[in-house]
Amino acid sequence: MNDPTQSLEELHPARKGLDPKKLGKALSVSVMVGAVIVCLLALRVYVHEPETDDATVRANFVGIAPHASGHVVELPIKDNQAVREGDLLFVVDPRPYQDAVALGKARLALTRKEVAALQKAVQVAEASIGKAEAQVNASTADIARAEAQSIAAEASVERAQGQFKEADNHYHRIQPLLAKQLTTPDVVEAAETRRLVAETGVREAQKALAAARSVVEAARAQKLAAEAALEQARAERLRAEDAVGQDGNLNARISQAEAQLAEAELDLSYCYVHAPFTGKVVNLNISVGEFAHAGVQVFTLVDTRTWFVVANFRETQLRQITEGSPAEVFLQFTGGKRFHGRVVGPGWAVIPEYGTSTLGLPNVPRNLDWVRLAQRFPVRVQIDNPDDSFRMGASAVVRICGPASGQPLTRQSEQTKTEITQKSQ
Repeated sequence: MNDPTQSLEELHPARKGLDPKKLGKALSVSVMVGAVIVCLLALRVYVHEPETDDATVRANFVGIAPHASGHVVELPIKDNQAVREGDLLFVVDPRPYQDAVALGKARLALTRKEVAALQKAVQVAEASIGKAEAQVNASTADIARAEAQSIAAEASVERAQGQFKEADNHYHRIQPLLAKQLTTPDVVEAAETRRLVAETGVREAQKALAAARSVVEAARAQKLAAEAALEQARAERLRAEDAVGQDGNLNARISQAEAQLAEAELDLSYCYVHAPFTGKVVNLNISVGEFAHAGVQVFTLVDTRTWFVVANFRETQLRQITEGSPAEVFLQFTGGKRFHGRVVGPGWAVIPEYGTSTLGLPNVPRNLDWVRLAQRFPVRVQIDNPDDSFRMGASAVVRICGPASGQPLTRQSEQTKTEITQKSQ
């Protein structure tokens, strides 16, 4: 039987030789080494896998506003309802726009009839031009004939005057011989008769010449009238063509009426507002009977096809964040459920607190902060596997899980690698 006074070394020979001081020192060193390792791991995670809880869930959204004004007559949706692309959101009273379409159709039909009538007027003007051209040609021929007749009449006058001169000379040559009885009275009388006949011939030829000249003047006047009628017919054709509004294969009057009808039909289609994309209706505060104004927002449609998280990281952490870097997102209201995403890109501009311009001059404060806080820049992360729990504006925690695939770790690592290469050379 063992002695109760036997020493502890005798009862536990394995513990013989252990120094309590050395044991305590080893434990202290182990704790310090563990603390250093933990700090190094934390520093590595902080540097290479930055994390922030200053993040909010975002999504693209648009304000739904009608293109047409009027009372809302149909509202098949409700607030916070999910809709798909092309679903009917609401209907503006289409009756005034239906009347505008009917009026546009009537105007188009009337315009086509007017254009047809004006085209017939163009054809009539072209026929008038042809008739006037024929009259001008006929007048030209008449002038040529009249001038030929006038020339012939002038020749007749000259011939008659020559005959009269010859008869007159003959009469005056033999008339004195009658007193000397060198000729007979019959010869003198015949010479006088011949002279009278020649004189009558001259007067008749002169009358014929005057008549021929009158015919020439009348033919010329008729040609001037025909040319004036031709110019008037051409002017009428130009006016008719301008009234038709034809430009090549395009008729301006008909095109204008068709454009007005198309605009009226487009306004009518604007009465039926459809969802431009799949999303959720929010901030719906109207009901049937509300008057909707064109261009004035009625409610908001959130695009639920793509979700983002905007995380604000310190500027000292941005060197580890590149486009395409993988990220983990934790939503606070879902109990820390993890989602995966990719960095779309860090923000490149924020409004500076100091140094902004006032009236064209920089505003520099007189006070000086001894503690400089790092500026935060927004980083947009696109979610790869969103679910129906995402809500715009919800708080989130974002962790960057490393660099993008196929890209260098950081700019700092590139600079370090370059320095090492230069030193080795």
